[in-house]
Amino acid sequence: MKSKLFRKLNRYLLKKFSKNNVKYFYDLFFFGIGFFVSSLIALYISIIVNKNLPNVELGIFNYNKSLLEFLSYTFTLVMYRSYLRFNINGVNISVKQKVQKLSTLAFAGIALVAFYLTDSFFAVVFAFFIFFEERLYFFRSLMQVAKINFLKIGSASLTLLLLYGFITVDLVKPELILFAYGLGFLLSIFFLKSKGSKTNFEEISWNTVLLYTFPMLGSIIVKLSLDLVSQYLIKINFDPIELSKYAIAVRVLLSVKVFSNLFMMFFPVIYFREVKKKNASFIRKLRIFVIGSMLIIVIFASFINEFVYNLMGASKYIEYTYMYSILVFSELIFVIGGVYGVFLAYALKTHYSLMIYTVGAAVNIVLLNLFLKSYGIIIAPLSILVANILMTTLFFIVSYRMENKYLKSTE
Repeated sequence: MKSKLFRKLNRYLLKKFSKNNVKYFYDLFFFGIGFFVSSLIALYISIIVNKNLPNVELGIFNYNKSLLEFLSYTFTLVMYRSYLRFNINGVNISVKQKVQKLSTLAFAGIALVAFYLTDSFFAVVFAFFIFFEERLYFFRSLMQVAKINFLKIGSASLTLLLLYGFITVDLVKPELILFAYGLGFLLSIFFLKSKGSKTNFEEISWNTVLLYTFPMLGSIIVKLSLDLVSQYLIKINFDPIELSKYAIAVRVLLSVKVFSNLFMMFFPVIYFREVKKKNASFIRKLRIFVIGSMLIIVIFASFINEFVYNLMGASKYIEYTYMYSILVFSELIFVIGGVYGVFLAYALKTHYSLMIYTVGAAVNIVLLNLFLKSYGIIIAPLSILVANILMTTLFFIVSYRMENKYLKSTE
């Protein structure tokens, strides 16, 4: 029965798309399975850590882990993300060498910071997070879904097993949890070689790679600031109870961000390949698929918002689910902006993306400062919604117009 259904689905897809393009849908399906399994394991690890660390040590652990991850992005300049752009025609040896040199230096830097923060050699192992991220983006750029899934699930599973070991012998400490994460990331060193991959010997200069990655790092920092600024301003203007109402909505939003992150991790990889071929028809269909899927998820998530709150242990905040619903719709707008703004990365014009995100962040801050005190915390999700609408509009005007011009060109 299942095989018959599979054959029917396959025939339907082949009628609509080429054989190569149909493979994208299967890759997305299997990538999604690995993504959700590893996400569930990661969520379970967080629950275990929360339950087994005292409040003070939990705060120290969360601070150290967040700081080390942030510094990892900063030290590497997220240069490994350039694989998505420059590995379109196979492994670009020039880019790979540059990324691995910088990653090695960043590894040494993070190892030193980890030791400084914890005064423990165990925590130093967390620095392998850099090579873990580098390998994930490398395999994503080559659409090697099996290796991505093995690395993500294997890393999370290894961390979980080690945590269970520490719990068994009553050795749950912040530095040892960092060690458990680091040992999971260490799995990545077994995937450093890329045998059998097609190679591309086009020389890409440091200037070109840095012009791509510097603005991208800035965009990441600006995007992270959107939620942080809202929570900070609520904290200094209201009591902790008001902050908790909004903070819970942000945390529950992770139930939808799992899907948006999945789409936005996979979409650029396919897009870069197809825009190079100027396959406008498939790009349009892919956008419709991503936006349509997100729209269904957003409608469903809004419809069952009370159930989601109960599921995620936030039942006492159910009367404030309206903030969650606003944030969910805002996430849809953000994804639409992402799928229409991706051409800027292909055209190596990521500085435009940085400018657009900066404008969005500035509008968010202005709205919060003008209206938060007068109208209360409802302004926080509304200001993010307005910022996302503005950013999406700018991406559509700037990036989508460039894309159309490129696709219609005959060069």
